[in-house]
Amino acid sequence: MIVFKTILKILNKIKGMLILYTIMLLSITLINQTGSNQTNFEETKPSIAIINNDKGNYLTDNFINYLNEHTKIKNVKEEKLDDALFYRDISYIIYIPANFHEDMLKEITPSLEYKSNNDSSSSYTEMLVNKYFKTLLIYKDYYKGKELVDKVNETLDSDINIKLTTNLDTSKINSMNTYFNFLNYAFLAGCVYCISMILSSIKEENVYKRTIISSFNQKRYNKIVLLSTAIVIFLMWLFYMILSTILFKDLMFSTNGLLYIFNSLIFSFCALTIGNLIGNFTTKKEAIGGIVNVLAVGSSFLCGCFVPMQYMPSYVLKIARILPTYYYVINNETIKVIENINLETIKPLITNSLIVIIFSTIFILLTNYISKKKQVIN
Repeated sequence: MIVFKTILKILNKIKGMLILYTIMLLSITLINQTGSNQTNFEETKPSIAIINNDKGNYLTDNFINYLNEHTKIKNVKEEKLDDALFYRDISYIIYIPANFHEDMLKEITPSLEYKSNNDSSSSYTEMLVNKYFKTLLIYKDYYKGKELVDKVNETLDSDINIKLTTNLDTSKINSMNTYFNFLNYAFLAGCVYCISMILSSIKEENVYKRTIISSFNQKRYNKIVLLSTAIVIFLMWLFYMILSTILFKDLMFSTNGLLYIFNSLIFSFCALTIGNLIGNFTTKKEAIGGIVNVLAVGSSFLCGCFVPMQYMPSYVLKIARILPTYYYVINNETIKVIENINLETIKPLITNSLIVIIFSTIFILLTNYISKKKQVIN
């Protein structure tokens, strides 16, 4: 109990750093928690201008009506069209020549002049024009007059039924994924820093000598220290899980949420072993801060916590494989898209979790080796 109280006093002195890392975690999550789940499509209407030299014809009028439904046709004086295009008041200008309706019925490709600013809106307008012409070419040999117009309009107005193949709330789950990815930084910067500072404090020369000459059993003392640091990490992990439940209460008890919790628990154990390794490696508090910052920031950048993996070069991701953070983040990205639990979907999660556990085992062995070496030296 005395050892645990001492550890709590040490934590109280460095609580400012823990608060800072938690604020950073919350800030990144809230920034990404914008927008709503997109389940529908709304057509964007580009602004265009039309110069019609084939007025009074049913086919040309129908073509313009079609464009009017899918674009915003602006009335711009002909001499000011180029300026409007330059200043992006419009993105597309269509020049309809005289006898245009005859060309549509006779030629494979109707003659049509246009100007554009080559942006996405102009490309969309061009796609609309080509869609109309292709539909007309299908029916012009079989229908005439009003019947042709009706058939073209019927085809163009046909609705396409879109069925959602996922029930996941993609907006919220993306925010939750960001939270758990950034949790890597909070664990390594916060938890590892705490464990390292605790071990550094109790292994200071004067403190260490007083412990050795006391009647306290050394093995029992080491076990209490290890158990106490494990409890500290568990409490930190529990705090972050409660925080995630507050932020994502609708998702945390879903299949995806529970998998995120399990994955983060395994990584918190890995963070504990890293903290013990650093704490046994050096007792210099100034060095610990530098090591932890390099470790936390470096692994977060390399392994896709700060920058999504899809935007990172392949050679960087190959380097990242030597770090346990990589497998933790890969699991998070896999969990993000899981809808059904079966052997096929959880197999990569189990594999990556085992790799993280192997890393943890290696860190424990290295810690024991360093600890024994230092005892021999002393």
